[in-house]
Amino acid sequence: MQQIARQKELLRVLVIAGLGLALGWSLGYPLMGLMIGLLVVIVLMYRTMLALYRWSLRQGPRPEDGLIGYSTDRILLREKNLKHKIQLLTGQIQRYKQGIESLHDGVVTLNADGHIVAFNSSAARLLGLRKEDIGQPVTNLLRNPRFTRYFKAGDYSSALQFDINHRRLFSLQVQITPFGDDQKVMLVKDITERKRVETMRQNFIADVSHELRTPLTVINGYLEMLGDMELPPALAKAISQMDSQGQRMKTLVNDLIQLSKLESTNSEQRGDWFDLQQLSHAVIDQLHPLSEGRIRLHCPQRIDVCGHSEEMSSVLSNLLTNAVKYGGDGHIDLTIRAGMDGVKVSITDHGPGIPAQHISRLTERFYRVDDSRESTLGGSGLGLAIVKHALDHHDTVLDIESTLGKGSTFSFTLPADRCRISEQD
Repeated sequence: MQQIARQKELLRVLVIAGLGLALGWSLGYPLMGLMIGLLVVIVLMYRTMLALYRWSLRQGPRPEDGLIGYSTDRILLREKNLKHKIQLLTGQIQRYKQGIESLHDGVVTLNADGHIVAFNSSAARLLGLRKEDIGQPVTNLLRNPRFTRYFKAGDYSSALQFDINHRRLFSLQVQITPFGDDQKVMLVKDITERKRVETMRQNFIADVSHELRTPLTVINGYLEMLGDMELPPALAKAISQMDSQGQRMKTLVNDLIQLSKLESTNSEQRGDWFDLQQLSHAVIDQLHPLSEGRIRLHCPQRIDVCGHSEEMSSVLSNLLTNAVKYGGDGHIDLTIRAGMDGVKVSITDHGPGIPAQHISRLTERFYRVDDSRESTLGGSGLGLAIVKHALDHHDTVLDIESTLGKGSTFSFTLPADRCRISEQD
């Protein structure tokens, strides 16, 4: 079709120019006749282009002759195909919008400047957004200090949980995902019910643990009294085992109470300044009967930490106790050193090490690498869970490295803004 249209157009130009040349030749002015023929061709082309222009403005019929007529046919065909594609894309976009709108979780789209581009009805319900909020900075509408710090920090590898009071108190979980040209999509999940159930569980554990304390104290007291009496060997052995299990249960109850307190404590409270070196010495002295002097402290500088001294004492005590119990008979090194990112605290033993498949689960409650060894040594299975929650209150996490046959290192890095470093006197 395209070749035929070009041939017809060329033929028409040649015919008109040829007629003009023949007419001029018969009159003795061949050049003049050719110029007149070409002028007629130009006039006809101008009329066709004028018709094309009027058709483009929807003010006249479309041209149907020559190359321009063929071109208009191609334009109409492309327009038809484009309309079909637009309809398909519009349908897909509409389905996406309907899908996002039907989500129970809030979805907020943000531009490169952190301004709101769009949001669904769930986001409006959870965050109190209105249509006129489109184009506003999200930090102006969500006036929560934790969210503001989270958004400005730019580290969205983990989700953020915070409470917001809009019509009623909501507990929200926010996860931001960058996409495209510095744009972001913010997913908002309502975890109010989940948090309520979690609070009920924590309260239940705390209440039961407190209630168990009194009868355990009575039972352990009588067992201790019976242990001091002269009894038949079989009965003395039974009393000894009962006393051992009673003490183990007492330790478990105390650990449950401590873990419950850590979970219910507001992590926004930064705490007070304390001397980490002095605290470490106190913990090592406390564990001296168990460790028999095997713990060595390496801390060349005085380091003050802003946090909770009781929680940090619990962290060091649990990590060092585990190192003493499971780290073999060699020395245990407690190293505290300042660096660019903050202060790194490491506890290193030279024991049998931990198999790699267990490392990621060590901070789970009641998780044990070896149940038989735990029952012999009397561990509660809550020590590292307590460490995890206490470190979370100090804006850090526990890092575990272990090599079978060579030992293990448990470490964490306190942020620089929580530390003050000074030379020894």
